[in-house]
Amino acid sequence: MTRTGRDKGNAAPAWVAEYLQPWWPGCEKTPNSRPGRDILGTPGAAIEVKTGVEWRHKWIEQAAGYVLPGELGLLFYVPPGVQRGGVLRGDFLAVITARSIMPLVVAAGYAPEPKER
Repeated sequence: MTRTGRDKGNAAPAWVAEYLQPWWPGCEKTPNSRPGRDILGTPGAAIEVKTGVEWRHKWIEQAAGYVLPGELGLLFYVPPGVQRGGVLRGDFLAVITARSIMPLVVAAGYAPEPKER
C-alpha cells in the first residue's frame, strides 16, 4: 500500500464515524493500535472500514469476526477517489451479506416472509 493509501486507510474510519454521528452520537474511530472493529459506539452494529484499491473477500470474513450475537455486521468500503468530503456525503459503499440484509428487507416491507425451502 502506498503511503497515501495508508494515510487514507488510517483516516477513513474517522470520516465514517463523523458521517454516522446523526445515528450514533458519540461514535468514534477505534485507535489505530487497538484490535477489533473500526468504529466504537454503534450499539447493534459491528462496523469495519476498508479502503483498498483491490477488493478482498477476506474483508467480509474479518468484519464477520467482530459481530456479536444480535448485532448487524457492516463493512463500509471507501473506494479509490472518494475522500473525506465524499464520505461525509455518504458516497461510499455498505457491504452486507445477503443472509444479513434479507431479514431487513422483509422487516421494511420490501419483500414477503420467505417460504420454506
